[in-house]
Amino acid sequence: MFGIFKEPEKIIDTYEQVHVILKSLLTYELKELPHRYEFWYRVAIRQEELRTLQAEHRAKISMSSAVGRFHQVQYEVMTQKLAKLERVADIYKLFCIEDEREALNHRLYFHQNNIAILYDHIQHKELYTYCDAAQQQFWEAVRDDILHAIAHLD
Repeated sequence: MFGIFKEPEKIIDTYEQVHVILKSLLTYELKELPHRYEFWYRVAIRQEELRTLQAEHRAKISMSSAVGRFHQVQYEVMTQKLAKLERVADIYKLFCIEDEREALNHRLYFHQNNIAILYDHIQHKELYTYCDAAQQQFWEAVRDDILHAIAHLD
C-alpha cells in the first residue's frame, strides 16, 4: 500500500563507484590543508609540498653516512608519493567529465567486482580506520588497489 512512496534504490554504476573512491582518497590525502581553498588548489598545494620535500631530500643524499642514506630513502618515498598523487588526480579529472561515463563504464567492465568491493570498503571505512596507523594503511591499500584497477585508462 505504501510502496508507491518508496524511492527506488539508486543503482550506482562502476563510473560512480570509482568517482566516489577517488574523491574519498583525494580528500584523505588533502585532510591537513584548509577546506576554505578550492579542491584543485589544495591538490596543487599538496603536489608542490611533495616536490619541495623531494628536492630537499635529493640535495642531501650521501652514501657515505647513515643520514645521507636516510635522505636517499626519503627521496624515493617522496617520488613514489608524488607520482601516485599525480596519477590519482589525473584519473579523478577524467571521472569528473560526465560525457565519458559510458566509455569509462565499458573500459572498467573487467574490474567491476574489484571496484565494487573497494567501494563497499569506502562506504564502511569507519570500521577500518580506528587509529592513525590503521587509517594510513587503509588509504594506502585503497590507493594501490584503485590504481591497479584503473591502470589501463591511459
